[in-house]
Amino acid sequence: MGAGVDGLLEILDEYEISELVHAIVYVDRDGFRRYRAVEPPLSKEEAETLQRLKRAVQNVGEVRDGVLKLARERRVEYLEELARRAAAEFKIKVDERAWGKLLYYLRRDLLGYGVLDPLVRDPYIEDVHVDGPGAVYIWHSRWESLKTDIVLTAEELDSYVQKFSALVGKSVSYADPILEGMLPEGYRLELATPPVSPRGPSFVIRKYFVSPITLVDMVKTGTISADAVAYLWLMLDYGRNIVIVGPTGAGKTTLLNALLYLIRPDAKILTIEDTREINIVHEHWQALLTRPSRGEGVRDVSAFDLLAVAMRSRPDYVVVGEIRGEEAYVLFQAFGSGHAGATTMHAETIEDAVRRLLTRPMHVPPMLIGLAHVFVRIMRVKVGGQIVRRAVEIAENMGVARGGRPRLHYVFRWNPERDLLEQVEESRHLESISRTRFVPLEKLREEYSRRRELIALMVEKGYSTPYVVAKIFTQYHLNPQKALEAVRAGSV
Repeated sequence: MGAGVDGLLEILDEYEISELVHAIVYVDRDGFRRYRAVEPPLSKEEAETLQRLKRAVQNVGEVRDGVLKLARERRVEYLEELARRAAAEFKIKVDERAWGKLLYYLRRDLLGYGVLDPLVRDPYIEDVHVDGPGAVYIWHSRWESLKTDIVLTAEELDSYVQKFSALVGKSVSYADPILEGMLPEGYRLELATPPVSPRGPSFVIRKYFVSPITLVDMVKTGTISADAVAYLWLMLDYGRNIVIVGPTGAGKTTLLNALLYLIRPDAKILTIEDTREINIVHEHWQALLTRPSRGEGVRDVSAFDLLAVAMRSRPDYVVVGEIRGEEAYVLFQAFGSGHAGATTMHAETIEDAVRRLLTRPMHVPPMLIGLAHVFVRIMRVKVGGQIVRRAVEIAENMGVARGGRPRLHYVFRWNPERDLLEQVEESRHLESISRTRFVPLEKLREEYSRRRELIALMVEKGYSTPYVVAKIFTQYHLNPQKALEAVRAGSV
């Protein structure tokens, strides 16, 4: 913590976003926590030169709806060439020492997201919230909800609507006032305009990791333990279905995506999502997306419809990004017919999740509830002074007792004092797998220990990138002992 500068009462956090931009989380004079992206300062003359240069670039290059049309490759280099050519053609004198700053703002405004660009680039910002004209809010992974120093006018919001429409490739109008889609970086956009957003255009940019977070990353950061990863790996291999539960923003989809890397490389995986977020390296992967109908003659394609398709394409694993309604019934029918799978659902506790599954609109019959073999509960919790994500419970579902009460056997629980997900009971599913798959229980326990050692070694040696993790898991499925020895020797 430092003393206040530039009107800031107290600085809580400060870090670099890029070479020229850094972020400050501070306490303002009213005692509220705020966020500020500090960009290169421009003198009055430099600001005027920037505006002239921007107009010149737009005349020389092709700009449509606020988006500079350039080939995807070498876009930054092309923009610099275009800027220098525009400066020469329009006789704009630029001090060579100011070129770096001017090019930053040209990239920000013509290739990026204008004043919102630092928020989109900040790796600690998960969501950007614009509720209409006025202040912009963010969700920060360290500091949760923060008000930023950015204030948008109605005119600026209209410009963003045009830009997003061009980037997503869909128009938005009074007749069709909702825009959903993916930005070029892979981030999800949810935008609404009048009349459904009466205060003016509003939108949320939901960022998720285009380069996925792996389970090794999660063990390193304490989100989950190596023991729990080895356990879930065994459950997936032996066809046990996994349901990840937690509140909004807890990291359910991130954990689901990471778990899919554990599936053997020759298995067919079929995923169903509302918006594309799952990103895995398996070649035998069929990704399906729902499509809401917004016009006459356009068929609504729901998760329910896609699950019906999935059952006819013989997948080994069926994965639904999130279950909310009647698709839960079809998913559990799939589980009952021998397909393994995983999904997420919104619930505060595992008990709440089971109750939601039993009641409308999901309405899963009690006799099928037991097919959700393993529940993983993930939450945002406070450790020290930081908000972090933790898998806090892993429970085996033993079915439903009379009166609809779930029979849950808790295998792992998070110990807040040690900040560690600890095993509290022996797995009953391992005994069940041993009986039904005719695998000696001792052999299953040996396999669990070997996988736990592999994960711990990967963490120790820093083998955490998606490509390397996938390579090691593939090698393990082909030759477990050889893969373990390679990781031990650091010769992956």
